[in-house]
Amino acid sequence: MINNQRLFPRVKVDLKVGFEFVKWSETALDHCKSPYEASITDISAKGASLKDMPDINSSHMKKLSNGKNKIRLNLLLSEDNESINTFARLVWSQTPDEKATGSQHCGFEFIDIPGSAFKSIKKFVDLESN
Repeated sequence: MINNQRLFPRVKVDLKVGFEFVKWSETALDHCKSPYEASITDISAKGASLKDMPDINSSHMKKLSNGKNKIRLNLLLSEDNESINTFARLVWSQTPDEKATGSQHCGFEFIDIPGSAFKSIKKFVDLESN
């Protein structure tokens, strides 16, 4: 039997997300000014898995891994919801095999997420999981 230790349910999705790299000290949750685009493959109230990320150079990955940088995310769960802006920190990454086709795949934990955004994501996940 597999024991799922997650605090919040996670659902598979295919959502577009805009993101940009920012310094850890950044506090403004405004929209991304020059966003990259990626896809969210699964989401919970606590974090999301992003794929189809553009080639992220090793400098960016090092800064994300050691906590010097985080990302600012802008996502829309559905047309009925308002855009969600939050920060996230890298918790895992998977670089595709040189022979394989694909792109960077990373897991991010939401940080500094506004309470209303947390509630919106939690409600979205609850609805999608039923």
